[in-house]
Amino acid sequence: MVEIIVVIVIMGILSLGTLVSIKHLYLRAAKTDAINTFSSNSQIVLNQISMLLYNRVATSVIGYNSSSRDFQSIYNLDNSFTVLEWIGTASEALKRRDYSGFMDLDASDKNSRTLVSFDIKANDLNTTEYDKFGTSYVYSNPNSGDKNITALIFAGAFDTGAIDGDFNNSFGWHGHGHNLIHDITKIKDNNITLSQKPKEIYEKYYIVDSAYAVARGQDINISTCRAKTDIDSDDTLYLFYNYRPWKGETFCGDKDDNNGTREGNVTVLSKNVTAFKTGMLNDSIYFELTMSKKIRGSDNNVTISKQKVVF
Repeated sequence: MVEIIVVIVIMGILSLGTLVSIKHLYLRAAKTDAINTFSSNSQIVLNQISMLLYNRVATSVIGYNSSSRDFQSIYNLDNSFTVLEWIGTASEALKRRDYSGFMDLDASDKNSRTLVSFDIKANDLNTTEYDKFGTSYVYSNPNSGDKNITALIFAGAFDTGAIDGDFNNSFGWHGHGHNLIHDITKIKDNNITLSQKPKEIYEKYYIVDSAYAVARGQDINISTCRAKTDIDSDDTLYLFYNYRPWKGETFCGDKDDNNGTREGNVTVLSKNVTAFKTGMLNDSIYFELTMSKKIRGSDNNVTISKQKVVF
């Protein structure tokens, strides 16, 4: 009997040690898997955001606080501006050579609101924009009642999109004016007709077709996009697109719709995002992504942070 008891005790000790070892092996494997997943996912997200930001109107980038309704230029941000927004160019159409992006300054006339840009193809531009957003008109079509989804902005000095003194009323952000963005009323025979007379005509221009916003769930109200996504989490990072501030629109997850009609689409960039920060570094945009997850049976979270710079 004593021998049996001793054997049972020894087996119990060995079993306990085995269970502890198995637990440690499980936690180590789970942490390794989480780190590898976070490393891959975070890099994919950073690449996606950087590719979209690469085709931005440089001076249009803002930080936005949807609770206070305030926004600031990317050059003047603090931690209270948690939503990153910018105006994107019609880069796909440019790559397909639907438009050249350059004006003939001698042939253009700002008084008649007529700009001459060789190799601009309205039908091809319509097709490209339809493929991108499901809406095809790049300028107003009075016969159908469709409104243009694209607009024009001059590149200005140093290819940035020149600010004419009043940043708040330059791009149409959140109910403000859009002095730099010009509505297109007609494109025909290389002629672009604007709705209003521009102050200046520059040689280079952008066709812009959408604004973009990146934000975590805790900083927006994703329930206002309920028909477009069923993922609702404070630690989910979302991308909003297909809305146009110069037309009085804001992204569908905006907490406040008094500064623009909620419009556009939303997609999930990643879950388990516990922090998203952005700012300027030597005239380039940087953003930092932190992902974190608690492993079952562990007292500590698995956390990984990555940064990327967009020139």
